[in-house]
Amino acid sequence: MKKKYNINADMGEAIGDDANLMPLIQACNIACGGHAGSASEIKKTIALAELHDVLIGAHPSYPDRDHFGRRSITLSNNDLQQSLRNQISLLIDQLEASSLHHIKPHGALYHDCNSDQEIAKTLVAVANDLCPKVLFVTSPESILGEIAIAHGFNIWNEAFLDRAYTDNGQLVPRKQKGSVLETPSQLYERFYNLLHNQRVLTTNNKWIPMKADTICIHGDHPHAVKNLNAVLTQYQTNLS
Repeated sequence: MKKKYNINADMGEAIGDDANLMPLIQACNIACGGHAGSASEIKKTIALAELHDVLIGAHPSYPDRDHFGRRSITLSNNDLQQSLRNQISLLIDQLEASSLHHIKPHGALYHDCNSDQEIAKTLVAVANDLCPKVLFVTSPESILGEIAIAHGFNIWNEAFLDRAYTDNGQLVPRKQKGSVLETPSQLYERFYNLLHNQRVLTTNNKWIPMKADTICIHGDHPHAVKNLNAVLTQYQTNLS
């Protein structure tokens, strides 16, 4: 039986093949000036998303272009709030025919929102002010998800198509070998099992349960388009 799926990807970072990845996905997360992105890049990415009827989300991060937003930095609550407000506003100001569907924090901010109540509260507070109808994309059982739901937001629980998991359901740190799944066969196994069995295989070859509303592929991977094309082609072929 064919299963419906939702695939999201990070876009507008000026390093991926957005034009060829966009037709393959259902939701995009647009960088808005923190780790990458600019007003002109946002405008181009929005047009591409509208062309392919892809849901548009904001992808804010710590303001840290030097490390692509992938390290935690210490900011006061006011400074973090202002940075997030500026980033999300930069995207919202470019939207015309479309509306902002979701917010998915990027990199270190994503992980910190999973575990740090104050940081998660700050992001939710900014969203409540700027875009109170969005939903949040977050890891299953995250603090961000709990806080968002408590404030009346809907959430999508997310799993990663191209990242390795530990036995406790956390992502393997990128600095460790094997943290990124590279081959179409690896990605297809992950994709099929998430859709049909709601589980992922960890680095210790242990199956752990994982129910996902959306599945992320990283658009900055050099083979993202080729790999996702291969996964979806095999999936359609095996289910036909």
